[in-house]
Amino acid sequence: MRGETKSADGTMIRWAVAGEGPPFVLVPGGLGNEHAFDPLVAQLATRLRCITIGRRGKGYSGDTPPYSYEREYEDIAAVLDAVGPPRLLFGHSSGAICALGAALTSEVDKLVVVEPPLPLEEPGITPEHHAAVRASLEQGEAEAAVLLALQHALRLEPEAIEALRSQDYWPSLLQRGIAWVRELDEIDRLPADVERYRAIDAPTLLIYGTETQARRRNAVVKLAEVMPTAKVVGFTGQGHDVANTAAEDVALAVAAFLDE
Repeated sequence: MRGETKSADGTMIRWAVAGEGPPFVLVPGGLGNEHAFDPLVAQLATRLRCITIGRRGKGYSGDTPPYSYEREYEDIAAVLDAVGPPRLLFGHSSGAICALGAALTSEVDKLVVVEPPLPLEEPGITPEHHAAVRASLEQGEAEAAVLLALQHALRLEPEAIEALRSQDYWPSLLQRGIAWVRELDEIDRLPADVERYRAIDAPTLLIYGTETQARRRNAVVKLAEVMPTAKVVGFTGQGHDVANTAAEDVALAVAAFLDE
């Protein structure tokens, strides 16, 4: 099943639907699609109607320039309005940044945030490498820009990048990657602290994996220090994809949090 609605700027935003129960809106990370959380959704679908957004410009939903995170906050608000209460929201990685922004600008009843790459201690990508990504885009070399971003923003090893390029799904991943690299500019625009998120009063569950990058773990810790209703859960031995690699345990934590 799927659904769709128009965002504030007229862009058509679509989502995949699985399960029955209260709506639970999930926002994938920068390279994710409407199937980004399938292992987690499989665990939650017996109790929640999981609404996984296809973010703008990444193949499932539409896109309208100019791009900004503010437009994505509006996309999430439009989906929350369309699927009805309660307004339960989950975001992973840059999708977590968008979920946090949506919680600042629209009503959210409960919020789950997984490892947002906030630029608190160091930039996600150095200015030099970011300039190289921009230069590749300006020269029409979109794939080169995505490969540079995979190496220097996600810090993937060359063999991991080549493994991705060898997969049948590489063309669709590349399409999402072209939309993802524009997020690097948006992350640069974010404040270098978490004070703005103090205004979020929705009960919030912050999730991280103990084996993820230190800057991601630290972002979760700093959010917990300022968000008045936040609680933190760490999953031992898990990395950035904790929501899927520990899907059963994460689903239990999410269900317990939503039941509180």
